[in-house]
Amino acid sequence: METFTVHAVYEDGKLRPLTPLPCQDNEQVLLKVVRQSAVQNSQGLLQGLDPKVVQEVAEGDEFSVLA
Repeated sequence: METFTVHAVYEDGKLRPLTPLPCQDNEQVLLKVVRQSAVQNSQGLLQGLDPKVVQEVAEGDEFSVLA
């Protein structure tokens, strides 16, 4: 079984791959969904800092655009 990793965005109830898939129309596939945290999305941007500090900043309310 061939496997590969593809990043996708979930929108309007559907997963939209960010790169083309090497699949045929109507081909059935098995998906494993792994959510990316804010820490994973910003990996490498804040080099040299303790990962716990980076996670607190990324997931805390102080710098949130949602708060």
